[in-house]
Amino acid sequence: MTHKNAPVSHPAIIVQKTNTGTTSSNQLLIFWTFLLAAIGIGLVSFFALIHQSLRLDESQSLWQSSHTIAGLLHTVALDVHVPLYHLVLHYWIFYFGNSVVAIRLLSLIFFLATVPVIYFISRRLLSVRWSLFVVILFSFSPFLSWYGNEARMYTLLLLLSALNQLFFMRILKNGKGWFWYGLSAIIGAYSHYFFLFNLAAQGIYYLLNRKQFKQGTFKRVMIVGAMVLLALGPWLYYVYTLGSASGTRPNLPIPSTIDFFNVYSQFIFGFQSNAVNTVLLSAWPVVMLLALVAVRRSRGLTPELSFIAAMSIVPVLLAYAASLLITPFFLSRYMIISVAPLLILLVWLFSKYSRRIAVFVATLLIIGTGFTSFIQATSSATPVKEDYKATASDINSVIQPQDLVVLSAPFTIYPFEYYYKGSAQITTIPLWNRSQSGAIPAFNAKTLPADVTALNKNHRYIYLVLSQDQGYENTVHQYYLTHFRQVSKKVYSPDLTLYVYQVGYYTVPPIPIATITTQAN
Repeated sequence: MTHKNAPVSHPAIIVQKTNTGTTSSNQLLIFWTFLLAAIGIGLVSFFALIHQSLRLDESQSLWQSSHTIAGLLHTVALDVHVPLYHLVLHYWIFYFGNSVVAIRLLSLIFFLATVPVIYFISRRLLSVRWSLFVVILFSFSPFLSWYGNEARMYTLLLLLSALNQLFFMRILKNGKGWFWYGLSAIIGAYSHYFFLFNLAAQGIYYLLNRKQFKQGTFKRVMIVGAMVLLALGPWLYYVYTLGSASGTRPNLPIPSTIDFFNVYSQFIFGFQSNAVNTVLLSAWPVVMLLALVAVRRSRGLTPELSFIAAMSIVPVLLAYAASLLITPFFLSRYMIISVAPLLILLVWLFSKYSRRIAVFVATLLIIGTGFTSFIQATSSATPVKEDYKATASDINSVIQPQDLVVLSAPFTIYPFEYYYKGSAQITTIPLWNRSQSGAIPAFNAKTLPADVTALNKNHRYIYLVLSQDQGYENTVHQYYLTHFRQVSKKVYSPDLTLYVYQVGYYTVPPIPIATITTQAN
């Protein structure tokens, strides 16, 4: 006998099958997107970035991590960093060697490991497809691709800050995840000092939105903060006993409002020439207008969305304010913790428009990302390129024992030495004896003539390599230019130039200087 209520079960079965099919389809889409992202990251790395010349900061990582553990901790404490990355790199070098490709692979692994974390953060705000679009933007970001192929701690900072933000969002939603949040906070504090801006931004967000959290959150926030300070305390005390890294702080200018917006331009489009960057910065008013319209269309912000917005802005604001009030250190790489939140926020903004407009904007963003990635990788005008490899290679091919290589600033000796195979000696201006402990000697314009005279003695050609201007590069260049005959000049990358000067005479065969001459004054 058929009951008249019996057919009701069939729609349920149909719905269940449809949902299962949709879930399976999404799982397949997620799998292929992640695979595409991983392959894309690998291809961009292999063909465009990982084989480039070792840069100054990377040479510092390599030099510091090549010490014993005690020596490593000592050299890092004298620098402006914390030791987690260098300890990991130390053991990585032990097993995989110290080639440029090998040491950069570690950063690439951290970058790849961050991709699924970004997807899980995005899913708290966006649909599966829009979250996967964030994954694609993140994976092919020119800014992140650059640091994913640099032997520095920035992708480790990126990974730990992303994990920490994910656990914070879980606490915000249901009050769970405190153990993992606290653990990621402690480990993250040892990845970079600027991780503390990540925690500070979260603290500010909590204080302004306390009603969104469960009771007892304030106590747990204070416990986590105390644990981070206790864990970091021994290291800070050790740094203090060595002089608080007072001799190794970079010489950076006080940031302007243009620098502030330039950071966000780099987050999205990477490192471009001044001409390209000017065009990109001019588009910010339009972006802000579209953002305001999107916010109005959304009819209010969810707690998760307001948190993502805060994480994309507050750490940068804190760093900017500290650079104005305390000491300048406003560099985009230090604020890599805000890149993922910014990309998620951008995708959320245009996803609120009609499907046609959203797809159009997404297409433009992908095209812009691909184009700027190509320009960044191939252009000789990319401001962060440092081609010490080509510089040393040219000098290796012509230099003789009676010549001398002079580098300024002094710390640029590290990346140059990695590639230098010549028979002539290397020295620096200011004169720096690396066998002695302490900071690099300060430049003194009054002693420059005497220093140059001493360096030139018994030499024929001076190969003067100027890069990483610390405020006295032009003084050194002008002194040589006005007192000696400039034989040749070659610009290898922005702020990296080789000058050759004849300072003496010897009865030896002439050096084929023409092989490196491209511009002569």
